Amino acid sequence: MSDHSKPQIPEKVVEVVVDSIFKKNGVKPEELKKNLSDEQKKMLKEMVEDLKKQVDQFNNKNKIETSE
Repeated sequence: MSDHSKPQIPEKVVEVVVDSIFKKNGVKPEELKKNLSDEQKKMLKEMVEDLKKQVDQFNNKNKIETSE
């Protein structure tokens, strides 16, 4: 279920930020993808899901506070 009323960070902004962080730290994304183990991929997916949940909770909290 996607709620289009929630403000979302455009995918391009995320790509620019991640690319900037990689460049700053000398990381090449194509090499990183090749060298990730299945366990690391799983952990990254879980981290993204956890972050999504935290963002949703934050947005819901703000929505409740602004409606009072």
